[in-house]
Amino acid sequence: MKEFSPYLLFLIGFIMIIKGSDWFIDATIWIAKVLKVPNIIIGATLVSICTTLPEAMVSGSSAINGNASIAFGNALGSIACNTGFILGLTILLSRPEIKQKKKLRRTGLFLVFLLSLLTVFSLVFGEIARVTGFMFLGILVLYLYNNVKDAKMSSSEIKQDEEIEVTRSIIIKNMILFAIGITFTIIGANLLVTNGEKIAKMLGVPDIIIGVTLTAFGTSLPELVTAITAIVKKAHDISIGNVLGANILNIILVIGLSSSILPFKIQPSWLSYHIPFVFAIVLLLVAFTLFNKKRFHRWNGVLMIATYFAYIYFLVF
Repeated sequence: MKEFSPYLLFLIGFIMIIKGSDWFIDATIWIAKVLKVPNIIIGATLVSICTTLPEAMVSGSSAINGNASIAFGNALGSIACNTGFILGLTILLSRPEIKQKKKLRRTGLFLVFLLSLLTVFSLVFGEIARVTGFMFLGILVLYLYNNVKDAKMSSSEIKQDEEIEVTRSIIIKNMILFAIGITFTIIGANLLVTNGEKIAKMLGVPDIIIGVTLTAFGTSLPELVTAITAIVKKAHDISIGNVLGANILNIILVIGLSSSILPFKIQPSWLSYHIPFVFAIVLLLVAFTLFNKKRFHRWNGVLMIATYFAYIYFLVF
């Protein structure tokens, strides 16, 4: 019976993530409407912070335990999964409009800048040092401050199509939904990742592959469920903002926090394979954002998903 417990806890974690994400995305949409803040900004700040917490906790824990491969692989794998698979699936299923195009383009280019910075530090120093981690955490503070400032500036420009009822009971209900939802999501992700790693190690899978596949996919499940829920609720821009925001946070929060705890020695395969592939997937998204006029096209999603699965295929085989 003991050998089956990781499988059972893995399934419980998966169910908790699905239900928790559903609750907190409902509460988030209500918050966005009440505060008159564009969904894309809410997605890039509040939702992305919440859905990136599992990655931050898992990578921080891996760094404390001296396992940089899982921590770094988790961050890179999550960016690839978020962009190539989750956002690719969102585009394929719903062909979302490109709203807040200037903001979307700026966020995409900022992500490319951060990946470039990560690559340069890796090439020049051969490691992500503790001082680099502190620098990324400093960028995190500036990034969040800038998003809050954008939100305040945008709130006065948003026109409400409907009156949003705001009573004490509704406020309490949404706050409870948000708190329980994110708690379920975080605990569920921890159960899923911890037991997923146990299952993978029982099968003899190497750490870096665990990091960029199982751990990355497990900690990206909140983004996946958020994306699917946002499609159903026709709030696609929350999904897009969430994915872009989560990718940025994977660098400045997840890698920043982990390398502040334990500097990473860069492995040759990270520079020759993982970082270039992640770069390619992100550049695809930025290119589609720049050249599409009003909305994404289904073939954009197909190409992004195909690139992600090529990355996983060549990694495994």
